[in-house]
Amino acid sequence: MRPLGLALLAIALALLWPNLFGGTEHVRVRNALQLGADWSEADDWRPPQRPPGYRFETTVADARLTGVVRSLELDRLPDDWSRARAIGRHLLGSAPKLVGNPIQSSLWGTYERIVRDGEGYCGDFVRVFQAMANAAGLTVRPWAFSFDGFGGHGHIWVEMWNGQQQRWQLIDIFDNFYFVKAGSEEPLSALQLRRALLEGSAAVGRGLELRRLVPEARPGYDIEAKAWEYFQRGVDQWYMPFGNNVSSIDAAPAVKMFSGWSRIGEGVGVLVSGRAPEIRILASDRNATQREALRAVRLRVLAAVACGALGLLALLLSPWLSPRRQTHRASPRREGPNGWPRVCIVGPLPPPSGGMANQCEQLLRLLREDGARVALVRTNAPYRPAWVGKVPVLRAGVRLLPYGWTLWRTIGQADVVHVFANSGWAWHLFAYPALLVGRLRGVPVIVNYRGGQADEFFARAPRWVLNALRHAAKRVTPSPFLLRVFAKHGLDAEIIPNIIDTQRFHPREPRVAGTAPHVIVTRNLEPIYDIPTAIRAFATIRKDHPGARLTVAGSGPQLGELQSLVADMGLSEMVRFSGRIENAQIGDLYADADLLLNPSTADNMPISILEALASGVPVVTTSAGGIPDLVRDGHTALIVPVGDPDAMAAAALRLLSDPALAWRLRSAGVREAARYTWPQVRELWQHAYQGVLAQPSQRLATR
Repeated sequence: MRPLGLALLAIALALLWPNLFGGTEHVRVRNALQLGADWSEADDWRPPQRPPGYRFETTVADARLTGVVRSLELDRLPDDWSRARAIGRHLLGSAPKLVGNPIQSSLWGTYERIVRDGEGYCGDFVRVFQAMANAAGLTVRPWAFSFDGFGGHGHIWVEMWNGQQQRWQLIDIFDNFYFVKAGSEEPLSALQLRRALLEGSAAVGRGLELRRLVPEARPGYDIEAKAWEYFQRGVDQWYMPFGNNVSSIDAAPAVKMFSGWSRIGEGVGVLVSGRAPEIRILASDRNATQREALRAVRLRVLAAVACGALGLLALLLSPWLSPRRQTHRASPRREGPNGWPRVCIVGPLPPPSGGMANQCEQLLRLLREDGARVALVRTNAPYRPAWVGKVPVLRAGVRLLPYGWTLWRTIGQADVVHVFANSGWAWHLFAYPALLVGRLRGVPVIVNYRGGQADEFFARAPRWVLNALRHAAKRVTPSPFLLRVFAKHGLDAEIIPNIIDTQRFHPREPRVAGTAPHVIVTRNLEPIYDIPTAIRAFATIRKDHPGARLTVAGSGPQLGELQSLVADMGLSEMVRFSGRIENAQIGDLYADADLLLNPSTADNMPISILEALASGVPVVTTSAGGIPDLVRDGHTALIVPVGDPDAMAAAALRLLSDPALAWRLRSAGVREAARYTWPQVRELWQHAYQGVLAQPSQRLATR
């Protein structure tokens, strides 16, 4: 185990090496780890709206800073713009020039250095300005841009919400500028400035002008053309730190521990605190390459964390698991009463409920009911202690150590390993370690791969991801769609479909929808499932069926956004967000439904469609991914293009107005779902398990 541990640590170091040195690389790693969903101008908001996921400040600022703000007597000023300028005047009045390096200190320490010595870089000024603006009751948000693929070579400024004018206004507090259109004195917002830069207005010296925020204070650029050149260079790489919670970050114990002596340590402290805002990139075709590169950095860092944690675990366990004291072989095979080998399943369980978790729980239960000896290594075990689950990066390390040990111990007592695998970070953190331990213990591993984004993941992933899949004893997918994806990347596989539990999902008495049909959506509230399309389709359905109601059964980060959409469309009384319904209870929802809408944009073999078919609920679905392999248009469901609410509404109205068509789809759907019951799938899994046992051992040497 010691050589393995050292090898894993060496791999972790090699993965991190390109980003270990230099402040700009450290910022790149931070941005990669905090990377959230892409952002677009359509996602903009106006206070008092609070977009989901945005970390608004809730902590009271340092009492000393609050006292400074109080001393400025901002309440006497006529509007928010005047108050923002007063804070700027206070910070810039004692900052005649740039001195030294970025300040490494608390908010108060940074404030003192700025006003006393005129020190600090853009990030220092923006942090302190935000804290003071928050204390003054102003709403502010930061923006940043990069010159080097979202690393640390760039600039950050702040945007203020002008409550009197009901608009955002951008302030470059460090450079002492704000921006106006030629012939106007109205400060521009960040997005207005960016659009003008993209049009090239500033490049020719027309269209945009700079104004001093504080006329008597120094400007960041004496030559205006250089300022415009600087801003123009970063126009393609804008991003938003998705939060203004600088005081709550400053108050975190993990941040205080490093404040003042280690920028890297402080950055780690911010991540460990769980208070770090996401990074939302303002996406465009012009920065697609840089966005993909940053996602690759994220995968590399997470893979390094996984390898490092497993390497440390291997070193810690090496005295007890060395070849001199214990051989690395699975114990002799013993079959269960029905011919099943001993199986180790590696996968998630509900909660939360989801396609892979439900399938894992179902297979585990059915195998045990059939007499098989099955052990589970859970990939989403509850965090101990629970608060660790709120801390990014730390939670990965805390989960990986017991996970690695449980893998080693449990796989050593199994004949076959069955790994539920998905794309992205879940592959690197959970599936790959299971493959590695299986090879070390000489136990064949079946990779049961799922997820509609496999093609994208394989295309971007490092070469070793596909190599690891090739070394699996068998690759299994639930659909022909993924079979084609695997073949495209030079991998063979076989199909074993998902299992539908007909005890929970079965047809009830046919319903007569009339003018009050119950429409349901049973997908998570995430962009990939495009719930807005279903809501817009439902709005059209209601024009013909005024009593129609919609239940959205799922949870996710888009809840607030979707609730706002429903309210804007005047549908709040007709649309219910039920939250996630557990698998044991969701059958009752299908029993009360007249129609299922599935608006997903990427998919493999969605369990929600199978559940609807088995329950006798007609389905209208998009053609995403492997869905056309699961249902036939006009035979078991109606299929419409992705992202087309009008087509989805038209198909739904066709079903609701044609009971004969609905009955034919219902009957065909129930027959189709019967192909996915346990008696049909059981034989396929037993054959797969016994087949890999007949293959030569692929155990790795441990000496």
